[in-house]
Amino acid sequence: MIISTDSTANLPKEYYTELNIHMIPMQINLNDKTYNDLSEDLPTKEYYQQMRDGAHPTTNQINDFRAQEYFEKLLELGEDVLHIGFSSGLSQSTNTLKRVAEELNKTHKNKIVVWDSLNAASGQGLLVLKARDLMLEGKSMEEIVQVLEKFRNKTCSFFTVDALKYLVRGGRLSKVSGMLGSLLKIKPILRVDENGKLVAFKKVISRRKSIEALHKICLEKIADKKYLFINHAESKQDAERLADMLYESLGVKPVITDLTQVIGCHTGPGLLAVFFFSN
Repeated sequence: MIISTDSTANLPKEYYTELNIHMIPMQINLNDKTYNDLSEDLPTKEYYQQMRDGAHPTTNQINDFRAQEYFEKLLELGEDVLHIGFSSGLSQSTNTLKRVAEELNKTHKNKIVVWDSLNAASGQGLLVLKARDLMLEGKSMEEIVQVLEKFRNKTCSFFTVDALKYLVRGGRLSKVSGMLGSLLKIKPILRVDENGKLVAFKKVISRRKSIEALHKICLEKIADKKYLFINHAESKQDAERLADMLYESLGVKPVITDLTQVIGCHTGPGLLAVFFFSN
């Protein structure tokens, strides 16, 4: 069996090679150029500085041609494919991949299952790692999907942002809410809900309190310390601070990863997020 996902799973780059996880990159448009997500041609620091300077990057959904080309190469390996996709509540890419897979399944012996994670960033990534662990235990495709269905609702994705304007521009937050939040210097804690959409969880004032809130939420809800990730967008110092707090409380060091450019397009620089399986 082949485990596959999108770049939005936000796993460390070495995981894809070391753990034999296949990945199709989403794409981003900036200054009349198109880049693959995670591309070294667009350094993260340079990318977010351009956003601070007023650049408005946009993202491309995975189209039928790219989906078919990607899946056909995987099918050539002679195994069934389980693809764990980006939330359909945030993008149509997973629906496109599902439609293409259904067409390919009509003409190929090995089959493709496209499963909607209803998550993003390392929330999606945790489900990819869970699927791989289950595969190594000898579980069948059907058994893995059944377990993932249960863990999807246990996946916690909590985050805060430094500036609300990027969420407003991307349609993730109303202009009125964004304006009031900016005026009041609110640092909202948001989460991904059961429909795979971004929703407000609570409001705090100041970056320090938002980091403390993420720490507290994790301590209250975490069920399995093996799966614990932190993502950040040009907020390494804050990410390391949160990681140290969690290590002191839980005795485990979270995996810290840079946010992919595609997701960062909608959150802007300054995002800090924590991901884990809840009880």
